[in-house]
Amino acid sequence: MLHIMTNTKGGAGKSNTAVTLACALAATDKAFKIIELDDNNNSLKYSNSNILNGENSKSLKLKNKGEAISDMLFDLMRDENIEYIIDIGGGNDTFEIIDAIKSIDMQKTYYIPLLKIKKFMQNAEDTFKYIDDLKNTIFVLNQYSKMEDLKEDFLYFFGDEKMGVKKVSKYFKNDNFIAIPYSNYIQIAEDEEMTLFDLASISKELPEAEARKIFFEKAGGDRAEFFKLMTRYWNSQEAVKVLDEIVEN
Repeated sequence: MLHIMTNTKGGAGKSNTAVTLACALAATDKAFKIIELDDNNNSLKYSNSNILNGENSKSLKLKNKGEAISDMLFDLMRDENIEYIIDIGGGNDTFEIIDAIKSIDMQKTYYIPLLKIKKFMQNAEDTFKYIDDLKNTIFVLNQYSKMEDLKEDFLYFFGDEKMGVKKVSKYFKNDNFIAIPYSNYIQIAEDEEMTLFDLASISKELPEAEARKIFFEKAGGDRAEFFKLMTRYWNSQEAVKVLDEIVEN
């Protein structure tokens, strides 16, 4: 199975979508590998992550485009039984890489991330048309605040007759999108160079009563250090809620 993150517009949230999907797959015990094709190489900087390691993540520079595409295809041929997440950097190379992926005889889902800003939605429509795979293409509404406010957040995706706002594209429908929440806990995890899944795992694997005892001993009588360790644990508990919301959606 191939999960392809693509949008000709940079900064739309492709890397965020790729890592979020990796967290969801890890939470459901599915094997995966992320292959990033991007000269910026932003999505795999998680040195403290247990789920994004050398075995299941790879960054390929597009400076030598032909070699990068060949390298990606070689990896895909090695094991067809895992979920591959392909993170394509935005720019002039996007369509050429999509063409290479189209030729692969594997089940595919294309994800087109977009933000609330209207111009990102226009680029998303262009990318959708080029992919030309209606049944297997999903728009990703990135960084919503609250699910109940989703249509207000993404006004130009859904449109609003009362406000006189038309949706940007006829391809934007209620059955071809998923949504990823904005959460401070995703950023807190990234500050520690780990994913949301890694942060959530701390409290999932260690009951709070046991954590308090371990942290008390580890702090060695230092009240500030104990508070620091407990704060990280409480952040982990909140990260579990965010991860559960992502998996459910």
